[in-house]
Amino acid sequence: MTKRSHFLWATSAVAAFAAVLTTAPANALVGTPTTTGLNFVAKINVGDKTSCTGSLVAEQWVLTAASCFTGAGISTTGKPALPTKVTVGRSDLTQTGGSVQSALALVPHAERDLVLVRLSERITGPAITPVPLASSPAADGEQLTKAGFGRTRTEWVPTKLHAGTFTVASRTDTTVNLNGSDTATVCQGDAGGPALRTVDGSPQLVSVTSRSWQGGCLGVDPAETRTGAVDTRVDDLAGWVKEVVAREKVTPADIDGDGKDDLVLQRIDGSVVVHRNLGTSFGPGTVMSSGWGRFVTGTDLGRLYFADVTGDNKADLIVHTNDGNIAVRKNMGTYFDGGTHWSTGWGRFLTGTDLGRLYFADITGDNKADLIVHTNDGNIAVRKNMGTYFDGGTHWSTGWGRYLTGSDQGRLRFGDTTGDGKADMYVHTIQNGEVAVRTNMGTYFNGGTRMITL
Repeated sequence: MTKRSHFLWATSAVAAFAAVLTTAPANALVGTPTTTGLNFVAKINVGDKTSCTGSLVAEQWVLTAASCFTGAGISTTGKPALPTKVTVGRSDLTQTGGSVQSALALVPHAERDLVLVRLSERITGPAITPVPLASSPAADGEQLTKAGFGRTRTEWVPTKLHAGTFTVASRTDTTVNLNGSDTATVCQGDAGGPALRTVDGSPQLVSVTSRSWQGGCLGVDPAETRTGAVDTRVDDLAGWVKEVVAREKVTPADIDGDGKDDLVLQRIDGSVVVHRNLGTSFGPGTVMSSGWGRFVTGTDLGRLYFADVTGDNKADLIVHTNDGNIAVRKNMGTYFDGGTHWSTGWGRFLTGTDLGRLYFADITGDNKADLIVHTNDGNIAVRKNMGTYFDGGTHWSTGWGRYLTGSDQGRLRFGDTTGDGKADMYVHTIQNGEVAVRTNMGTYFNGGTRMITL
């Protein structure tokens, strides 16, 4: 076995000794046990044979190395293929405290050895706080603190978090090369752990452990003396983290038919959860449907909408698939039924970036949601709800070509502002922050009235 054979991807901490020569987790080490200041560091157990380290970067999200799940895999719905337990805020695993949760979903980065792990519940309060991502890259010669629950020089499965100091040797556009020492080596089980800098007394996440040579780690060939590691940069990924966290889409809709909008949450794990409007608060969530993990953004299999299509005052589930079909799944009180086909030909209307965008609202005042078609030529047409399908449509407004995505001049919404039972058109213009309402006049929307400046 050559020395080079120990430079391995930081994938999984398995119990078998032979696995040390075929896989290598990353991160911390043959370092010093630590119990303070790193309450965001997580121990991740994938199945019963693999463990890694991660960092809480948002209330319900832990960032780690995607290679931690190599072999275990990610299911087609985005869920872990094996049961995954995440322990956050417990530096000594033999003690109590912190938060122990199941991982519900995995969102890998498209180009880097990174994955965001969605926890089953949010972690809030001062005891455990997310670590912010650094806004500037690691500098040559900079010293960073790495932490992890991985193997040490003498312990096969440590129970305490360890930390050590590494020095930045160089970096690329996506990685950071680090030099360790006799007392700081990345070992099995440390994959995905943080490399941190301190700014004004607080830690910032600069990079995430990806792979190492493991010199000095228990079970590694004593001839291997290299203690360096390669991390994945995260200082330029705050936007990606924010986008993933925001994917859990919230839609107001009256699900129980009491005349008050409830909160409908599309979770990234594919479930549709309803928090009922209790008047002064929203109740605990109840799952009404599942299997929609690839319908959150509209860029994958499709998009979901919630509106009363059947006229019973309860919002139904409208499924717009990327083959262009629209199906209505009727609200049955505690679940949505299997659905019926209502319309076709809308494959290029999912995101607003192609031919246009669709909306659903009661335009005609018959208590049933109609189909509103906003095409990229700026026209707005209304296709009337005919009970089992939407008709061919009539033209209602024009000039809205730059309001499709919200990234140009603004966005459009539809809701009943006047209280006459017919949805009006809300115009939110980005440049001046104004929200104007164009009243539904029966066959068109009027010139509008400014309602508020945001």
